[in-house]
Parts: sequence; C-alpha cells; structure tokens
Amino acid sequence: MVDTGGQALRLLSCALRNTGAGWGLISDAGHQPTGVTGVIQHSDHLELTHAVGAVKVSSMQITVDEFFAAYGVRCGVSGGLALSRVYLYTGSAITPVNPASVVGASGNLWFTGYVQTKGA
Repeated sequence: MVDTGGQALRLLSCALRNTGAGWGLISDAGHQPTGVTGVIQHSDHLELTHAVGAVKVSSMQITVDEFFAAYGVRCGVSGGLALSRVYLYTGSAITPVNPASVVGASGNLWFTGYVQTKGA
C-alpha cells in the first residue's frame, strides 16, 4: 500500500479465464489474485468482488490477452468500491455479449485497479 495523505492506495489485480465451465480467477503456481476475492458470471457482465474497505476508486482497467485480441474481443470495466463490473464485446457491437460465450483454454482477461482505503 502507498500512503496518499492519510489514504492508503490498495492494489487490486487478477487474471480471469473461462475454459468452458464459466469464468474464474486464476490462482496457480504462476498467478495469484490480489484483493480480488471472486468473480460472478451474469448474462451481460462479470462481477469482480473486492471488499478491501475502499472509500474512493483511483483507477481501474481490464484488457484481453493476445489470444482474445486475435478474435476481436474487447472489454471495459465499471469500477466500484466493493465490486466492479466487466463488460465484454466482440467485433463492432455496442451491446455486451454473454460472458459465457467467450471461451478460451489459454485466453485471459487481465484486471488491475487501485482504490483508496482509510490510512493505517
């Protein structure tokens, strides 16, 4: 954490994958979520839970890896204090696709965010 004048800046990060059974956090020998505790799949978005005591959102971003980029998958995040919503798009569509339809045995989404929490 970084102290920002009485507020601590907390990192949130994770890698997400859907191999066909639904989206989940990757937690293995090479990946470990930080501050993100779960992912809930809805029909039009993914919900990332991160109850770290945030009082303000500083910055959040999500991106596809090279696998999903090659297939034209795009994504965006709506950041919140205890949860964030991730929306997935394909091609030039402006309506989010059902996340269940975005599958890749080696495809990842990469999420990074910073939130302010009360200082220590």
